[in-house]
Amino acid sequence: MKPEDFLLVQPQQERAIAKFHKMVEAGGEILAEGGFGNLTSDAVAARAGVNISTFYKYFANRDALVGYLAVAFIEEQTASLCGLVARTPPDAPLEQLIPAMIDTAVDDWANNPTSRALQGSFILDPVLYAEYSRSSLDVAAALRPFMTAWNIAGSHEDWERMHSVFGDCAIVLFDRAAKADPDEQAKVIAQLKNLAVAYFRTAVASQ
Repeated sequence: MKPEDFLLVQPQQERAIAKFHKMVEAGGEILAEGGFGNLTSDAVAARAGVNISTFYKYFANRDALVGYLAVAFIEEQTASLCGLVARTPPDAPLEQLIPAMIDTAVDDWANNPTSRALQGSFILDPVLYAEYSRSSLDVAAALRPFMTAWNIAGSHEDWERMHSVFGDCAIVLFDRAAKADPDEQAKVIAQLKNLAVAYFRTAVASQ
């Protein structure tokens, strides 16, 4: 799934593209500032400085805008994680790379107020939940070269299943961390790292 799948049409001309991006930016700002309760098509159009008909040219409703923002964030985070994996030496231990991946994911939403507001939607919306879960498989595929170095037992399918299960758990914990005050947030993230390392260690073959 791509962000564009939530659009009625895609903007083509330069002027239309500029208006479209203003609406997307406005929607993200409203979500970050006031949550879903304040996100309306009228509010987005007003902040973007466009006519309401322009909003409905591209989005069927506010949920379509949320879907667009959410899948765009999932794409960005998946790219960040896969980029980290690609830059990591193949002999890096599990205990180093897995926590670094969590730090990368946290940085993505910590530096993007809109993504913090979206965390809950990944749990509540079945379509977005499925897309977030699917992204775990992309990360699992990127990590396949490390399976031998880490002495991971099982098939690639087993490895993908592990990532799907852990990814589903991580969604909930990221949502909790995103909504916590800084001190509690740091503690939740520390526990998430401990949980991740312990979880993936269970797949290491016994000597």
